[in-house]
Amino acid sequence: MKSYKNLKEEVWDTNRCSGCGACVAVCPVNNLYFVEESPVKFECDECSCILIPTDMTTEHPISAEFCKTVVYDVPCGSCYDACPRIKKSSITIPKKDGLGNILKAVKAKSLIEIKNAQNGGVVTAILANAFEEGLIDGALVMIDDKFTLEPKSYLSLSKEDVIKAAGSKYLWKGPILKSLKTAVMEKKLKKLAVVGTPCVINAITQIMASDNDLLKPFKNAIRLKIAIFCFETYDYNKMIKKLKSEGIEPWEIRKMDIESGKLKIKLINGDVVEYKLKDLEDLMRSGCKVCGDFTGLTSDISVGNVGSEEGYSTVLIRNKWGEGFFKRAVCNGYLTYDEDVDLEAVKKLSELKKSRVKKQK
Repeated sequence: MKSYKNLKEEVWDTNRCSGCGACVAVCPVNNLYFVEESPVKFECDECSCILIPTDMTTEHPISAEFCKTVVYDVPCGSCYDACPRIKKSSITIPKKDGLGNILKAVKAKSLIEIKNAQNGGVVTAILANAFEEGLIDGALVMIDDKFTLEPKSYLSLSKEDVIKAAGSKYLWKGPILKSLKTAVMEKKLKKLAVVGTPCVINAITQIMASDNDLLKPFKNAIRLKIAIFCFETYDYNKMIKKLKSEGIEPWEIRKMDIESGKLKIKLINGDVVEYKLKDLEDLMRSGCKVCGDFTGLTSDISVGNVGSEEGYSTVLIRNKWGEGFFKRAVCNGYLTYDEDVDLEAVKKLSELKKSRVKKQK
């Protein structure tokens, strides 16, 4: 039976961890945690455990040293089986067409008012309609403090909740799937939507493909997977330090976008600060460097700003399930769309991200 030690060997120690938090969420004894949640680690000898400071640059989870598989040889393996980056993962990246399966590609925008919408506000509109109709009973998203930009996992339980959390988050300071255990094991939700970057959606897909009995409550609770186009994410502390060194305070930032190989930071005074992505590599999480999935190939719906003009989002509907959620949002007046979308632009960035992975090998 695999344990977190196998996960450590295959993923953590090889800098492949995405920081999605799937392993932390599904651990039945809460053995795993990120240093951002507790700046100490456990060190055990044969008769006692002590707490010692840990390296704050660690990008993978840490064990609290009471894994029952390791200590008592109790069958589990949930953390290992939930990770999409293990050697025998269920996740595969298409070698030819980097866009994966697409039923329909459109550009769309929300018809409801969303104050902090990222471009078209499509994800928020789909979730708002789903809550309104009772299609979902919860949604895992990210929310941030508008004054500090500090992001955190957020379990939305209503239409108002998802509208409050609108907008893409490019910074990482904790796993989005942290709230998955709360949603499934504590609140007993049965119709969850998960919104996240491709690595997050791949983790959910890995869980749903597993035959591990301990993962069944999680796999049975997922109803919708929405992926956000992602080229890379940045360490929160490193990015804030860089911005402050250049005279930019977090509260001055309205939103961030990645466009044309640049990170564009729009300030509340109307100014735009731009950085070439290649100049921000030191701020990027190590796990991003091994990811070749730009659009979220295993999602039901993928959404991003590449391939559509400002004010719209590009939407890749990947299966009938995703099409149902999208169409219902359109029919109920939450979305409008047309089919004039530039898929070549999306494909270009998808290929660029895949080529970056090849350079790492």
